[in-house]
Amino acid sequence: MKKLSDYKGEEAIELWGDLLEPIVTITSDDEVAKAFRSTKTIAEKAKVILKTHKKEACEILTRIDPTPIDGLNIVIRMVELLMEIEKNPDLKDFFSLAETE
Repeated sequence: MKKLSDYKGEEAIELWGDLLEPIVTITSDDEVAKAFRSTKTIAEKAKVILKTHKKEACEILTRIDPTPIDGLNIVIRMVELLMEIEKNPDLKDFFSLAETE
C-alpha cells in the first residue's frame, strides 16, 4: 500500500495539489475538528471522517493508493493515513493549524 511518504519531487507536489481540497473540506468540519481536539483514538477519528465525509475520504485514499477500496481495507487505510500524519511532526503541526481554523 502506498503512503504519503512514498511520493517524491514533482510527484509529491502533484499529489498534494490533488489532496488539499478534500483535506481542507474535512478539517474545516466542526465535528471532525472536535474529534481531533479530543482524546479519541485514531480509529475513532477515522470513523468520524468516514461517516461525515465519505466522498472526500475515498478521494484522498484512492489518490494516495489507487487500490480499490473495499469493506476490508477502508478502515485500515484511513487509520494508517492518520497514523502517518500523527507520526510526522511537520504534518501534525500543519493539520493542527487546519483543525483550529
